[in-house]
Amino acid sequence: MKKTILLFFLVLSILLYSDSDPFSMPDINTDVNMDISMDNMFDTDLFSEDFNKYFEEMNQEWNEHLQYMDEQWRKLYEESQKEWDKYYEEYAKQEAEFMKKFEKIWGETFEYTPDKWYDFSDDLKSFSIVTFKGDEKNKYGYVEVKIITDKNESKQEIEKKIKKQAEKTINKKDEYTKKPILDNLVKKEDIEKSKIVKEKEINNKVVYIAKIPIINNPFLERAKGYIPLITEMKNKYGIPRPFILSIIQKESSFLPKAKSRSGALGLMQLIPRYAATEAYIYLYKRKPNPRSLVYELYDPEKNVLYGTTYIYLLHKRYFKFEKEYAKRKYMVIASYNMGPVAISKKVRSLNIDNMNLSSLYNYLLNNTRKETSDYLKKVLQYERKWNKIYP
Repeated sequence: MKKTILLFFLVLSILLYSDSDPFSMPDINTDVNMDISMDNMFDTDLFSEDFNKYFEEMNQEWNEHLQYMDEQWRKLYEESQKEWDKYYEEYAKQEAEFMKKFEKIWGETFEYTPDKWYDFSDDLKSFSIVTFKGDEKNKYGYVEVKIITDKNESKQEIEKKIKKQAEKTINKKDEYTKKPILDNLVKKEDIEKSKIVKEKEINNKVVYIAKIPIINNPFLERAKGYIPLITEMKNKYGIPRPFILSIIQKESSFLPKAKSRSGALGLMQLIPRYAATEAYIYLYKRKPNPRSLVYELYDPEKNVLYGTTYIYLLHKRYFKFEKEYAKRKYMVIASYNMGPVAISKKVRSLNIDNMNLSSLYNYLLNNTRKETSDYLKKVLQYERKWNKIYP
């Protein structure tokens, strides 16, 4: 049994570190008979008990990644994880203090989700939530502005505070495009005429909200600014533009300041100590500084660089045993959500060479968690649409 295991890893290591290009046969045909609805082109606490459980599972899974790394890579990765332990201990305290302060003001906490961008005032007495998920009144999504005030606050002062917070969010610039993140998505006059509603009272304070509509398709508008960057990544790694766009749309809705409760950050929702660290080490052959890397992940240019590098590594290291691009792509998509080790375990016992594309697709749908199954469907759906716009 031990000899069999050793032989398997020997063969695997040969496959993983050979020099052939995993993108030598780029076939992005997704016209397989799939159960994907095409009706809509675009739909879209930290350190809680759930997060801690998730964090432990991630640690265990990513420790298994070490078997895919050479000695130098492994050493850098292990050293960086020790530094991440220190960083997250400090970060947990800061986040707990933030949530405690927020709860004291608002009487409740919240959970980050990657399809929403939270933008807070310095005193936390006002904040905005940007989402590109539409509702009955706002087809493309909205900017929701909340303020908390004294009961005797005048109407004029309430309107002034709402407007100030709204303008702060709407004018915030994208570090890559140098234009506002919500450029061409919000009309400034809609701020003036937004309906201010009293939501509730908390500790002798009053919460007011206003919704400002997103006026254009946000995914198309946001993608325009990133096409030069995504084209550069395509040229660097051979990864098709529609694929990169699809991952970004599914992960963050093109919101560069997005953050999930698991700590994933930015456009491609990279967890700093795992996927981002692995990409960083591959690119620079040194371990990252945790604080610097976290900061960089909110920069679209760096985030897309690290995200596409990680996708390249999924192809080149973890699933290189599959020579057919389309099949490998399905495993890469699933592993971007569920983790490469977990997906590798799922497919390792299969005779993939004798499976057609549809069979592999259905296997991944039926043998992964629902979140991953839905993720695979959506990314492929988005990819087909983006292929018509930015092939």
